[in-house]
Amino acid sequence: MSWCDKVAGHGSNACLFHDIMDLMQGRGAWSQYPVLPYSKKLAAAQGQPLSSSLRCETHNQCCPTNIAVDFDVSGLPCPDMSQAGKRRRRAGPTSADLDMGMLEDTHPDHDFYQLFSEPADVGFFGTARYRTWVIGSHQRYSTCLRDPFELQDLLTTSFRKHVCAKVSDYLVASAAEIQMEAGMVASRRGLSLRPGVTNLAYLLSERELSTKQGLDFRYVERYGALPSSNPELVYYLGDTAEYCTWSAVSSAIPTYRRNKHAKYWLPSMQRWMTAKERLVSMGFPCTKELAESMSVPALGATDVARAGDLLGNAMHFTTCGIMQLIALSCFGPPEGDGVALLPGAGVRDLL
Repeated sequence: MSWCDKVAGHGSNACLFHDIMDLMQGRGAWSQYPVLPYSKKLAAAQGQPLSSSLRCETHNQCCPTNIAVDFDVSGLPCPDMSQAGKRRRRAGPTSADLDMGMLEDTHPDHDFYQLFSEPADVGFFGTARYRTWVIGSHQRYSTCLRDPFELQDLLTTSFRKHVCAKVSDYLVASAAEIQMEAGMVASRRGLSLRPGVTNLAYLLSERELSTKQGLDFRYVERYGALPSSNPELVYYLGDTAEYCTWSAVSSAIPTYRRNKHAKYWLPSMQRWMTAKERLVSMGFPCTKELAESMSVPALGATDVARAGDLLGNAMHFTTCGIMQLIALSCFGPPEGDGVALLPGAGVRDLL
């Protein structure tokens, strides 16, 4: 039984489809010209008939796709919105003019409320992942019952006052878990594991070691102190040292990337953050204490590759939950409507 099934108390048996573009019968011009900007793809898609069913991996058959949705949480593609994508937005190569207008173009029957948040707003001061969240309220089936901006401000004020999780608070891996992950890296890189050696620099690649040494030098030069003296310091070893991708300035872990084997180095511990620790920094209940506080079962966190895939493309777990609560608290059926949930309403995260 999956973690989600355990939380829900029953199996979801949800359909799992492949490419969402398969909904477009024949796919049209946008599939023939992948470099077309979003606006032209939208024009090509308008008026195209949608497939009423698609091949489903869960049920190994064609399943219907025209099922009513009460509440949806989804993320839009982000390469040209992110810092790694140089924030080129409409000038970027992957989504030539992808922005808020995309939601308005494709959902003209919704009212949108755009909020902004970072993990520090829910107590995770040691994590950097600033995002915008957009609540879409269907004009016919839902209405605004309370100001979502006001509610977010109240929650943010309370969280920031009472909760302050730092990088050092995320370091929850046991010695056995650290050695297990070190063993996996050693095996993958054809190196010999040195049992009992806690300084894992010997397992770094030549490029990673060069980045580490370069950032060590820059830290000493800038702050006049040894990097090992700062328990909140984290280096991202996937970039070169010239980018200074570290937590030295903000005391927050640099935004995670979709690189499952990238190392987030802890100078004070002389090792990298484990998969479990990175998941904890993103609010996932990977420890007994976190799981019990959320009244959910603990989430397994020893699969390094899976954690890397998840973290590099994930919404912050706690922030996402809070945003859903804001949406469900502030929007509901119009007065006199007997609908129990919010048909057509959704929370959308522009990553």
